[in-house]
Amino acid sequence: MEQFKKYSIVADKNMDIVTAGDPFLTYIGMNELHNMDQIVPPQDMIQLRNAVFAIDPGSFNLSCFRIRTSSGKLNWIAANITKTEGREGLINMELSDIQTLKSDSPQIRLDEMTGLLNKQTITDYATALTAMYPRKQFYFCLMDIDHFKSVNDNFGHMKGDEVIIDVAHIIRDCVGENGLVGRIGGDEFMIVLENVTDKPKCREVLSSIRETVESKYKEMEAGLNITVSIGTAFYPDYADDYDMLFKLTDKMLYLAKTKGRNRYIIYTPEIHGDVNAELKVATATHKKAAEKDKLTLMLRLMSQFLHETEIPIRNAIEEVLVAYDLDELFIFYGDLNKCRYGIKRVDLPDDKYQIEDTQNDMPFLADPAFMQLFDDNHTAIVNIFDLNKDKHAQLIEYMEKNERRFMVVYHMVEARKTGYLVYINTRENSRRLSESDINDLIYFARMVELTSSDR
Repeated sequence: MEQFKKYSIVADKNMDIVTAGDPFLTYIGMNELHNMDQIVPPQDMIQLRNAVFAIDPGSFNLSCFRIRTSSGKLNWIAANITKTEGREGLINMELSDIQTLKSDSPQIRLDEMTGLLNKQTITDYATALTAMYPRKQFYFCLMDIDHFKSVNDNFGHMKGDEVIIDVAHIIRDCVGENGLVGRIGGDEFMIVLENVTDKPKCREVLSSIRETVESKYKEMEAGLNITVSIGTAFYPDYADDYDMLFKLTDKMLYLAKTKGRNRYIIYTPEIHGDVNAELKVATATHKKAAEKDKLTLMLRLMSQFLHETEIPIRNAIEEVLVAYDLDELFIFYGDLNKCRYGIKRVDLPDDKYQIEDTQNDMPFLADPAFMQLFDDNHTAIVNIFDLNKDKHAQLIEYMEKNERRFMVVYHMVEARKTGYLVYINTRENSRRLSESDINDLIYFARMVELTSSDR
């Protein structure tokens, strides 16, 4: 049985407080409360006012927003809002602190920034739905914000956070009782339309999300043109399990971006062909790599780097490439026109592949515009769809020419000669690297940096 801390307050149409009980005042750490804007952030206050405005006298609405508590922390609140009859039109709000949720499933967690389900919870939920018997029918969606990196670059990370919260509000409102929404990455969201089984209804929900986001930012400050891309697939008609469903949906998201962004694509065999076979092959081919114990691998490599005088780098990078399902891996020292080590995955008939040595030049690594992409950990995470066309025209041209979709670049500043370790994914159906995978790859690059004979 779910339990929440609940509070009741009454406000007028201007959000001035009429009554607020002592338990609520204790919760927010105040002796008196005059207006809701004293405890609700401005961005969330807009959401609350819109919800109140939309209520007819005698009816109710549900809204979610954050309240600053006595500890100074912003907690997510679910508010059941009703408006009384008559000229006064008082607003009664029953507030539930959803972050005090207790249930039989202790795994339920919220994303602190947006109040959506976090990555683990929404992933577990979707996985559980695909495992139900008899099979559950639903639409599964992956969504991200177009050119989001340029928002952080041009307007700062605070504005970027505001955009993420705004978009999260829009998704949740548009999805409503049709399903659940989670945040699975910086600007990435997962939508499980559990109660939608027909394509027209799915289109209605996705169109609402796309159009609402575009409309919200259309008249805002110059350059802040926010749109979203969404990939969608129906389960169980076109996928056997969660992994295949995710891959198929991710591929539709990729297509939405390659076709110009600001759109949704629902997988349709008549339009997109039979990609099921391709995805099954990919799943079977890499099953061994996917099941590989990455922690054990990293610990073993760390031990070898620390305790052995020489370690065969070629063998180590091949193990990493296979375990993390990468397509290419390069190490440069000094000369960016010739890599010291380079390997790539080459597909063969009969669902097989082999790893081959390769050469490549990457002069763009020393370009001042590229250097700005590195964070404090000397790491640049590059997705071709997130690059600013004006700032990174050379890099975009390079990636398009070489059909490179995603790169993680580590700058080895403590090597004797300036070095770079570059991880690359090129295949359209390559699985996305998780945050933990990216962290592992950074750790490995750091090992190479500190133990290399080129230091």
